[in-house]
Amino acid sequence: MSNIFLKEPNLPTSAVTDVLVADGDDSLIKALANMGISPLKICKSGKLEPFCANHADILAYHLGNGNFIADETAESSLKGCNICETVNISSPYPNDCLLNAADVGNYLICNSKITHKSILKTAVKQNKHIINVNQGYAKCSVCIVSRNTFITDDESICRECSKVNGISVLFVSKGSVALKEQNYGFLGGASGLIGENTLFFNGDLRFHKDFIAIEQFLSYHNVKYTDIKNKPLTDVGSIIPIKQKGNTK
Repeated sequence: MSNIFLKEPNLPTSAVTDVLVADGDDSLIKALANMGISPLKICKSGKLEPFCANHADILAYHLGNGNFIADETAESSLKGCNICETVNISSPYPNDCLLNAADVGNYLICNSKITHKSILKTAVKQNKHIINVNQGYAKCSVCIVSRNTFITDDESICRECSKVNGISVLFVSKGSVALKEQNYGFLGGASGLIGENTLFFNGDLRFHKDFIAIEQFLSYHNVKYTDIKNKPLTDVGSIIPIKQKGNTK
């Protein structure tokens, strides 16, 4: 069975075999390897602040089918993929958020004033519903549970998503996710789908203040989760699924 690129960004339909992740988190890389998942590791960019210098959701944007818009720093990690466009990602905010949009099924969740024009054009071409939010770090702030189910600690994302018929969103409190040199990180940046109905967390979900609500929410939507026990939940710029096993719907 061959491994194939995900047709839709962030939404695997079978077991994930390859993910795009930040380099440097040994426990994360080991956990992925133990699940048979190969990491495509993003190196640090000297143009970004240390807290996000190697974050996959800052430096690369998957358009689907192995096509990417990416910063030049990420290009060496994307061997075998197609770089459709190279953009300059650098600090400070908001220039570090050009690619940090959440592409999920029929939706693009983003701050449209910041998001790179090519992402917006593609979304319009694909007839996606663009959900415009205040948060520049939209992908970091959206924990994708399914194509229409999300978890977020951002008020504007929760408010705007809740206005859309068919979307289910759980609003959680801030402060339970670690991020280097910052007061806190985001749950979306500490997670990623590794199967159609399996969500992976970089850290122990029990350490989240709203653990019970999150667990119940996932159970209600028939999504299982796996995590790294006894490790603080840590934002690494998302675990982005790139390839999956070949049998797909």
